[in-house]
Amino acid sequence: MKIVGAFRKALLWLSYPIRKNPFFFLFMYLLVVFSFYYEDLPTSEILFYEGLFVDCYLLCSILLLLPHKVRRPVKCLFYFIGYAVTYVEWFLYARFWLRYTPTTIQLALETNQDEASDFMHAYLWNGKLWEVTWMIGSIAIVNIFLEIYGSRIFRAIRKRVPSRPRSVLAMLFGLSCISYTGYCLYTTREDKKHFIEYFSLNGAERIERVMGPIRFYSPMYRLAYSFKFTQLTAGEVEVLRKNMHEIEVDSCSFTCPNIIFVIGESYNKRHSQLYGYSNETTPFMKKRFERGELIRFTDVVTPWNVTSNAFKSFLSTHSDDESGLWADGVLFPALFKKAGYTVSFFTQQFMKSTRLAAADFNGSFFLNDEELDSLCFDVRNLTKWKLDGGLIKEYGKHTNDYGKYNLIIFHFIGQHVDYSQRFPQSEKQFIANSITRDDLTEKEKTIIADYDNATYYNDKVVNAICSLFSEKDAILVYMPDHGEEIYDEIRAFGRLHDANMTPALVRAEFEIPLVVWGSKTFRRKHRTLFKQLKAISDKPFKTDDIAHFFLNLGGIQTPFYDKTRDWLSPDYIRHPRILKHTLDYDSLMEKEPKMQF
Repeated sequence: MKIVGAFRKALLWLSYPIRKNPFFFLFMYLLVVFSFYYEDLPTSEILFYEGLFVDCYLLCSILLLLPHKVRRPVKCLFYFIGYAVTYVEWFLYARFWLRYTPTTIQLALETNQDEASDFMHAYLWNGKLWEVTWMIGSIAIVNIFLEIYGSRIFRAIRKRVPSRPRSVLAMLFGLSCISYTGYCLYTTREDKKHFIEYFSLNGAERIERVMGPIRFYSPMYRLAYSFKFTQLTAGEVEVLRKNMHEIEVDSCSFTCPNIIFVIGESYNKRHSQLYGYSNETTPFMKKRFERGELIRFTDVVTPWNVTSNAFKSFLSTHSDDESGLWADGVLFPALFKKAGYTVSFFTQQFMKSTRLAAADFNGSFFLNDEELDSLCFDVRNLTKWKLDGGLIKEYGKHTNDYGKYNLIIFHFIGQHVDYSQRFPQSEKQFIANSITRDDLTEKEKTIIADYDNATYYNDKVVNAICSLFSEKDAILVYMPDHGEEIYDEIRAFGRLHDANMTPALVRAEFEIPLVVWGSKTFRRKHRTLFKQLKAISDKPFKTDDIAHFFLNLGGIQTPFYDKTRDWLSPDYIRHPRILKHTLDYDSLMEKEPKMQF
């Protein structure tokens, strides 16, 4: 009997946070659940509900730990914050299809008094405001009624239930609460660990890797992460801004008058025909390669498998194996602009938009900063195209904006998931039957076929860009930001941010293709340079040094140029190829078989 009594007391004590604050628990839980449905979030994610249960239990526990005299005011404060944060996000979603993101927070922080007043007049006083007010208000009224009269209702019910069944029900309730709370704590432990890691970060470089598995399922979490993200990136922008104001260019010989840098996306090198893949995914590059006008680099790695970090590493003159941050360098397009080049940037991802996901914001926060943008670029696109071929039309819109010397940067959406959306369906080259592997399901073969179709279309667009400059003195460099896993050695597709850095993962996501094409005029005028490029094409390189390679192509002399990192320089030094600031690529792959071409 003593054991039963002790067990009963333990259950009552552990379930006390919920029993003491039943309506607080219920309505804090329901507010977020209603958000799942109202904001069209994935309601099938069971971890959302489990994580939310843990959150509400912890909130109720915090209330019990407070002195009695401050418990009620703090509870009212929690209520106010929960309802206010939910109310604002519901309005943002109802009126603009937005949720809390770093971009919306940044816009709010940048809004002045006049703009805020205009916003109030233009948007707030309309039907959507009253719709949201009615919904939140209805929930709040029921909540307040139960907080005031709920205890009386429960007491009246208890009086009608005999003491023994009431005791059994209390034990069953306690056992259910504790069992489910323990289960939820176990199933969401990794999520909670990632939350803690995210909010303890003091630099933005690891943000995407950490955020990959995090589920920001509540308005409060989305608001908190947005403020944290904005705070992290603001510090890096200030460091970069200071360095950018110190840009110096000593001289420029304009060695290559037209330099085209084409940046792909999620390109698995082993799905390129140019690198030995069985499907004809790159017939245009292969043809140019066979004619001797295109050079294939065979041993290039990127230090990051996330877009924004890759961008920061290769646009900055600071390299990842150096101490400090990427922002300790300067962005090389600004050096070209300072030297006298007209610099254009046509991007499919880093647009100025309030609906940027965290990954895009992590790149756009510096590329779309008004001051840094003006220091780097003369021409930008305002339109995002459904397919990458639209960037060719975008280039054609600005024929009067280009100068005698040009650096033109194209940034594709490439082979980013969903692969089936990355190419015109009328130009489909491959179907599931094109993938001759017995170890895959029909669905997996279809995914690979779609990826190969996207790779073929990517090749076609790059070829069309080469054709744009075929009559000019021009050099084109194509490389993707990172690779992609597509059922090669790992039974998955996409990028595996939290997986161990195995050779199989590195081959798919960090080894990338890189090609250099020279127009007929370029090859005639710069024979020695083109021969140099061919001579180094099999040497090991890393993309975070590419800024110095481009400075050489432009003939730009500046204190920010490092000849030991310039692939073409006789003083080039092979620096460690560090992946994600944690792993030496060459040490990991030392005993692995090399790719044969």
